[in-house]
Amino acid sequence: MSVSSPEAVLFLIGALAAAVAFVGLIFGANALLSPRNPTPVKLEPYECGMPPAGDPHVRYPIRYAAVAVMFVIFDVESVLLFAVASRIHGSVGGGLAVVAFSSMLILGLAYAWKTGALKWQL
Repeated sequence: MSVSSPEAVLFLIGALAAAVAFVGLIFGANALLSPRNPTPVKLEPYECGMPPAGDPHVRYPIRYAAVAVMFVIFDVESVLLFAVASRIHGSVGGGLAVVAFSSMLILGLAYAWKTGALKWQL
């Protein structure tokens, strides 16, 4: 059976139809079986069992996003360093690449520190 045979195309269409039907069945069962009795207490935002303190729709400062992006970048790069370090096995070229990569990380961190991107101001 080749990839473009009619049986393969019919199987793909059937698999997609089955997936769509299953999702529709789940959503339909949820709509029919779930209870619907909202009360004012149930519609309040949940905050650890305590009454809400202030407006739940608070804008976060852009500094939060910058710190979050830097965290993700440095986290992914540190995981990459661990993965590369386990594969170089004493290779001089691999060691130099890791040193160059680490130096770029250090320079980026020094620049972020110098510009004050790591200071959290309320």
